[in-house]
Amino acid sequence: MRKRAVCLFSLFSLCLLFLTVRIIAISARDYSAAAQSAGRKTIELGSSRGKIYDRALNPLVDCESRLVAVFTPGVGTKKTLGELFGTERAKEIVESGRPFSAEVKKRINNEYIRTFEIPIRYNSSLACQLVGYVDPESGNGISGIEKGYNDYLKENGGKLSVSFEVDAAGRVLQGFDKEIRDENFSSKAGVVLTVDGRIQKLTEAALEKSSITSGCAVVMHVLTGEILAMANKPSFDRNNLAAALKSKLSPFVNKTLEAYSAGSVFKSIIASYALESGIDEKTKFTCKGSCRVGDTVFTCYNEKAHGEQTMKQALCNSCNTYFVNLIERLDTDGLLLFCRNLGFERQTKLAENVLGARGCLPESELLRLPGERANFSFGQGRLSVTPVQLAAAYNAIATGYYSEPTAVYGLANEDGLVKKAPSGEKRRVLSDNTVRKMKKLLLAVVSGGNAQKAKSRLLKLCGKTGTAQSGIFEDGREICRTWFAGFFPAENPHYIIVVMNEDGEGGSVECAPVFRKIAENIVTGD
Repeated sequence: MRKRAVCLFSLFSLCLLFLTVRIIAISARDYSAAAQSAGRKTIELGSSRGKIYDRALNPLVDCESRLVAVFTPGVGTKKTLGELFGTERAKEIVESGRPFSAEVKKRINNEYIRTFEIPIRYNSSLACQLVGYVDPESGNGISGIEKGYNDYLKENGGKLSVSFEVDAAGRVLQGFDKEIRDENFSSKAGVVLTVDGRIQKLTEAALEKSSITSGCAVVMHVLTGEILAMANKPSFDRNNLAAALKSKLSPFVNKTLEAYSAGSVFKSIIASYALESGIDEKTKFTCKGSCRVGDTVFTCYNEKAHGEQTMKQALCNSCNTYFVNLIERLDTDGLLLFCRNLGFERQTKLAENVLGARGCLPESELLRLPGERANFSFGQGRLSVTPVQLAAAYNAIATGYYSEPTAVYGLANEDGLVKKAPSGEKRRVLSDNTVRKMKKLLLAVVSGGNAQKAKSRLLKLCGKTGTAQSGIFEDGREICRTWFAGFFPAENPHYIIVVMNEDGEGGSVECAPVFRKIAENIVTGD
């Protein structure tokens, strides 16, 4: 009897165990089926693109962000939703049970609400012509670094989204956690420029506050050729491209890479080659205000007769006739080769697909004509140069070396570690003796010559003005390109600055004050 009872109890227990397992299996299968039949609601919060930094890894894009909150409607969100959207709308949202996102002004984080920072690609105009902009429809770079490094910047972009399990009505299923997907969205990878954000900002400010309506300024680091600032006026709003399209002043154009007539700012190049050729800076010519070469009469400004001039005096007075006479003593083939060694008539590659114009030097055969030689001696005729080319040439005058200009320092990986780009070409083009003499000559131009509007009480500056006829007429008036190019401190140069005005009165009037302001602000930190 006892054995029979044990057997019956064991059989009953097995049946009970079987039923329990069966119930669990059916429940699990039904739960799994419900989960599989449930839909997925994914909210895309934003997409990112590779970063663009200045040399100190300060971002030049994505500098600010907006706050986007993701809401999982429930009793716990009713009060917050009411504050944001009103009581009636909040009630509708809670009853719907559907997750959604909305931009908010402050962070809100709790069981039902999660706030994310979504970067704003363009929220400032800093270095906008160099950085460039992206086509909002295709997401591809249209100009500048955005275009030149488009593939790298796209590859290092990502997406941020939040996913929910929802029922057929789109309501969040209880028991499932939301899934946050950061698909390379937070990567730090990008392009690191040589630009110094502080110097860029103060250069743009000096240009903006000047009398220049349409022009540019470039700041270069000596020896390295690294572009520290590249400013254009006017600038443009990358979030409102349509407004810039209406401007007649070409705000999209990076004027530092366009070719213009040079004028007297080029006399420093002629003087450097003359000194390098063995001509003494004390060599004198007499200026009568004009001189005839063949059938053409060449004059100084307002036909002013400067009298007997040394090279120093001729640079200080920007005497055209002195240089007309000086070039007659020079080997013009050698002079053209010297100019090419300074980077003129060669396309400047600042970065991938960020290229400067070649500009133009007169052909050797042309310089055999006396009139063409005369024009070339003071930066007119067939000559055209870009502001960046001129900065590289003045870098050579200040140091003795030509350094290939560059705007890219390197590439940053996803952790922000930077791999430096290879250094550009560098070669000696002037002797130390010529450099020493040119520093004294260009210091005299600022301290006592016609460039005294560039003179500073804080430091010694070297430079030269220029006013060039463009051959372009508007309402019967010829447009003049005006310039100032130089370097500082005079004794031991660290910076090269070139300022150009597309339509001005004179380099000493509009450009020299901008040069001084930029130089002083770099030193004082303003």
